[in-house]
Amino acid sequence: MYVLRVKHIYDVGNDYYMIHIEDHGINSRNREVRQSVKDAFANLRKAINAYRLLPEYAPFYPTDERYSVKGNYWCLHKRLLQHFAGWLEFSAPLDTLLREARLYAEEQYYSFQGSQRVSSIGVDTALRFFGLDHTATQEDLKRQYRLLVKRYHPDTGGDEAKFKTLQHAHTILKAHLNSRSLVG
Repeated sequence: MYVLRVKHIYDVGNDYYMIHIEDHGINSRNREVRQSVKDAFANLRKAINAYRLLPEYAPFYPTDERYSVKGNYWCLHKRLLQHFAGWLEFSAPLDTLLREARLYAEEQYYSFQGSQRVSSIGVDTALRFFGLDHTATQEDLKRQYRLLVKRYHPDTGGDEAKFKTLQHAHTILKAHLNSRSLVG
C-alpha cells in the first residue's frame, strides 16, 4: 500500500488538526504509482468515514462541521489522526508535530504587530472587553461588535491598538461561542 506523506499539520482548535497531504505520486508518469496514490487516498477516506461514526469517535463529530476532506487538506480530530497515523508518513513523530502546530497556532493567534503582544487573552478577558457575560449569544456578540467597531475603527478616529484588540477578542469569542453551540 502506498503511504501518503503529510506535508504540514495545522492546529484549528479544540484538538482538531488540518493536515496537508502531499500527492507527488499523482503527477508521476508511472501509471501504477498514480493508481496507488489514488487508491491510498480513497482507502484512507473510506476508513476514516467508517471510524468516525463509531461510538468512541461520534462525540467528536456530532454534526460533521469539523470533519472535512477537501482535496489534500483534511480536518481530523486528534484521536482519529493518531488512530490513522500508520497510514501516513510524517517528517517527525506525530506528537512532536502536533505540539509544534499548537505552539505555532498560539503564536499566530496571540501576536500583534511590533512589540505589542498579548500572551493570553482568554475568553473571560474578551467577554470583559465586550461588556458581555458567559450567557451571551452570537447575536449579543454581533451587536456589541458593531458598536465597538464604530468606536475604535482607525478610519473614524479610533485607536488602532484598541481596534486590533477588538478584532482579536472577537475572534476568540466567536470561536468560543461556535464551540459551545456544537457541544450544547
